[in-house]
Amino acid sequence: MHDVSQLGLSRRDLEYHLRWMMRRMPSDPSKMAEFIGQVVVTLIEKNNAAIAKSLAEQDRADMPEAS
Repeated sequence: MHDVSQLGLSRRDLEYHLRWMMRRMPSDPSKMAEFIGQVVVTLIEKNNAAIAKSLAEQDRADMPEAS
């Protein structure tokens, strides 16, 4: 069962996704800024999706039982 106090990805999950994305780091230094921007945006999107999922699960838990 999910811990209700945590919304979004844990630090461990964020670090896992970051390590995965860093495997494709560009060799050209001029492309590093664009790469870092893509990594940040991707991590934010993944965290936002996890937050939305957590909130949706909380909403369902508060729903009254259907008779």
